[in-house]
Amino acid sequence: MMNNRMSGKEKLFTKPHAYGKPKAQKGLVLVLVTAALVALAGVMALAIDVNHAFVNKTRLQNGVDAAALAAALVLDSGGSDADATAMVNSTLTKMATSTGNQAMDFSAATISVTFSNDPETFPDPGYSSLIDDRFVRVAVSNYPLNAFFIAAFGINKNLAASAVAGPGSSSTQICNVVPMAVCAGSGGGTTGYVAGDLYPLKVASKNQSSLGPGNYQLLDFGSGASAVRSALAGGYTGCLAIGDTVTTKPGNTVGPVGQGLNTRFGVYGGGGVNSSDYPPDIYVKEPDTLATLDNDGNVVYTDTWGYDDYELEAPNCSGADCYLNSGGEPNRRMLSVPIVDCSGASGGTTTLQVEALGCFFLLQQAPTSNSGKQAVFGEYVEECSVTNSSSGNVSSGEGPYRIVLYDDPLSEES
Repeated sequence: MMNNRMSGKEKLFTKPHAYGKPKAQKGLVLVLVTAALVALAGVMALAIDVNHAFVNKTRLQNGVDAAALAAALVLDSGGSDADATAMVNSTLTKMATSTGNQAMDFSAATISVTFSNDPETFPDPGYSSLIDDRFVRVAVSNYPLNAFFIAAFGINKNLAASAVAGPGSSSTQICNVVPMAVCAGSGGGTTGYVAGDLYPLKVASKNQSSLGPGNYQLLDFGSGASAVRSALAGGYTGCLAIGDTVTTKPGNTVGPVGQGLNTRFGVYGGGGVNSSDYPPDIYVKEPDTLATLDNDGNVVYTDTWGYDDYELEAPNCSGADCYLNSGGEPNRRMLSVPIVDCSGASGGTTTLQVEALGCFFLLQQAPTSNSGKQAVFGEYVEECSVTNSSSGNVSSGEGPYRIVLYDDPLSEES
């Protein structure tokens, strides 16, 4: 039998096998690792550029949205197409110079401003600036994007954004309401009031057996003259919707009511109201001959100045009555009020249902005492713009509405 056992001498001089990696495999691993690192760096670079593009696209869209809304407000206030275009450029400039947006630069971009009487039609061949419903489309194209890494591959990216804005449908709920419930009228129109007519809004007496058209009562929003004054100045934050019920509160509050309403004319009669909290309207002109009531309670008004004149003159006003460039706020003289069904109601505390939301243009300063037995004179306006409201699906063509953004019919992203 063959002896397979090795002697100690043979073991001592036997060379062990070498199991190390071939040099060719070591080089392949290095190539793979290098390629993986390059690919990872490329993905990271692409992610940085994509994130940068997304952030700037969002900033650009926000700026265009703001410019369209601002321009639509100018149109809604009676401004011209040129005024609205100037507002677009001004808004974009302010956007680019605001904190955090210093990298935005519109100098190389193409800015387009077009107008229409239909938010779904741009351009509108039949557009007329004389029609109340005017919509504006703001489009920014060829907006250069500063790239970090993709520029190394000769890739240049331009951004684009667009927005359409204009008046929305009639509001079914408003949250910047003037807290005075006005009794529905008996004339034409949805609310019993006729657009363009002047109405005396008279505070309801506690002793009245019934409330007629034009009478108003304050909403029960708290006690004290200070609360009444600030609420009528614009400090009331409650919301009201058609179909809601409101609780009214009688009382001799002519002074605080007048002091609150008159802040809209830049008149601050004490009681803590000031121009910082309650700025005047942009245009506070009153008629040369003020409206009054005769002994039978009928309106005596021999002047012709009214809301149409206000709309025409306000965008280009000047002089002591103009606060357009000195802290005035548009539409402060427009009172958005709940119109309630007062049939069978008395002058005392009562609960009434909101039948509609109406708009009255404050013609002149309100009385601050009851000595002359005068009223708050308001011209009924068919529609008015508000800043905080909820709209229905279909416009009734009457009452408050809000300036809103629409889907852009020319945008693939709409």
